[in-house]
Amino acid sequence: MRRRSRLLLAGIGIAVAAGIALGFTLTRGGPENALAQGPPGVLARGTFKTVTWATKGSVTIDRTASGKVTLRFSRDFDTQRAPELFVHMGKKRFALQRAWGGQTYVLDNADASTLHAAVKVFCEKCNKSWGIAQLHPM
Repeated sequence: MRRRSRLLLAGIGIAVAAGIALGFTLTRGGPENALAQGPPGVLARGTFKTVTWATKGSVTIDRTASGKVTLRFSRDFDTQRAPELFVHMGKKRFALQRAWGGQTYVLDNADASTLHAAVKVFCEKCNKSWGIAQLHPM
C-alpha cells in the first residue's frame, strides 16, 4: 500500500511540473510579453502634432514576425535638430536616433497600456516637448 501511495505522489508531482513547464512555454515567460503574441502587424498608430518646434510624421507600434514589439517612426518624420532630443513614451525613454526619417526602437515588456500612450519628442536641454503623437489601437 505504501508503494502505491509513493507512485501516485510521484506521478502527481511529474504532472504538476510538466503543467508548469507547458504554461511557461505557451505564455513566453508571462504577461509582460502579452503584446508579443499573435500575428505580425501594426498594433497602434499616431500622428505627430507640433508643440513648440515643427514636428511632423507618424509613429506606429508594430509586432514583428519574431514577436518583437517595436516603436517605428515613419520615413517622413522630421523635427528641429538639437543635441539632447529624446523619445518619451510613458516611463520609457530613448535617445532620438536622428531628427529626420524612419527609425525603430524595441519596446521590451510592452503591455496593453502601451497602445494608448503618447509619444513625445522632447528636448531635455530646453525642457520642452517639440512634438507629440497620441497612439490609437488598431
